[in-house]
Amino acid sequence: MDLLIKSALEHGIENTVNLMNLGFADYLVKINFDLVTVMERVRYDGIDLAKSRVVLQDGDPVGVALIAQRGWSRRLAAMAIVPHARFHGVGKWLMAHLIADAKSNNDRRMVLEVIENNEPAVNLYRSCGFRMIRRLVSYASPSIEAGVVFAELEEIDIHDVSGLVIAHAFPDLPWQVSGESLVQLGPPNQAFRLDLAYIVVSDLSKQQVAIRSILVEPVARGQGQARNLLSTLMKMHPDKEWQVPAICPQEIGSFFEKVGFEKQPLSQLQMALTL
Repeated sequence: MDLLIKSALEHGIENTVNLMNLGFADYLVKINFDLVTVMERVRYDGIDLAKSRVVLQDGDPVGVALIAQRGWSRRLAAMAIVPHARFHGVGKWLMAHLIADAKSNNDRRMVLEVIENNEPAVNLYRSCGFRMIRRLVSYASPSIEAGVVFAELEEIDIHDVSGLVIAHAFPDLPWQVSGESLVQLGPPNQAFRLDLAYIVVSDLSKQQVAIRSILVEPVARGQGQARNLLSTLMKMHPDKEWQVPAICPQEIGSFFEKVGFEKQPLSQLQMALTL
């Protein structure tokens, strides 16, 4: 088995997208990539196509790894091996290359998220030295009817919320919900404020709305401000399906349960490797 590596940039963006679809065709969660979606992730997640890798087996592309960079840290944003090349050591070989590449770049840390019941992937990452930081959970709430709104929300710039997340949120947040990632968001995503509580949500014109971030400044915590903010927003936009993606730290999951959200089966492990 002859394995070679080249950058995703050299392989070509469209070819890389096609390879990702082949690799994720039988994934636990249905995923379909297109050029627009991948380029949005490049911007939002800070993916570096020059550092991202395609692995070739006997000259044929059989695997891909997307790498994001931020300071001394890099993230394995996605990795997939096409079905016919699995269980032959390709994934292990690729991970060894990615770790060596990070060390040669003088990075100090590598992070990733993996679906918790994807045992082959979890075992692979653990065998490479990755350790669990926390569990990431997901929630959903059925649509609610319009109600009396007693407060007026102020729409604010997502850029302002991102700075507050950097300053006041839990340490070591998942890459996608960190302030550094939130700052990349713009319309149709929106941010709102009520008192000292803040929320960032996806496109409110869609049926399904994702809660991307919710934060209360430290001096106002424990006063119900986040609950009032979320309740007000949901009443202003009835008949929506509200979702919290599986990148929500388990430590704050109880908040969503208290406001009527139901925990969903999908969960992930946030993992890190010190280089």
